[in-house]
Amino acid sequence: MEKKKKDSWWKRIRYKYRLTLENEDTMQVHWHFRVSKLRAALLLLLVFLIALALCSTLILYTPIRTILPGTVTEDERRYLLDETMRLDSMQRAVERQSQYLEGIRKALSGQDQKDSTPPLDSMRILEHEKLIEQKTPATEKFEHTYEQKHKQ
Repeated sequence: MEKKKKDSWWKRIRYKYRLTLENEDTMQVHWHFRVSKLRAALLLLLVFLIALALCSTLILYTPIRTILPGTVTEDERRYLLDETMRLDSMQRAVERQSQYLEGIRKALSGQDQKDSTPPLDSMRILEHEKLIEQKTPATEKFEHTYEQKHKQ
């Protein structure tokens, strides 16, 4: 009982065990290895750190990083911005055309006697003026970052 008290934690963790690989039929030892709990823990930690380093290197320096969410290059960001702007302009064009066709449908069916649909050119001018006057927070942020970038 007193011996157990005398054995410190440090001695218990450094106590060596023998790991043996042997043929069960001939009892011939093919391989043996002496290991302590401390060495086993350090070996597992080392293997974990090497695996972490390999995974990090693989993600950082290969095209795999493009698969991960949130990683967009500057070219891709610019492309997405351009495509979004094109999509918005196409949606506005479709809305204008549908308004125009709705006005024609009403005029042909006799529901609307007056010409309430402005000509397409004046619609463009009105739409253009509205777009110039209004700025979204995203537009203001983009303009601010653009101005800051080109001041340097």
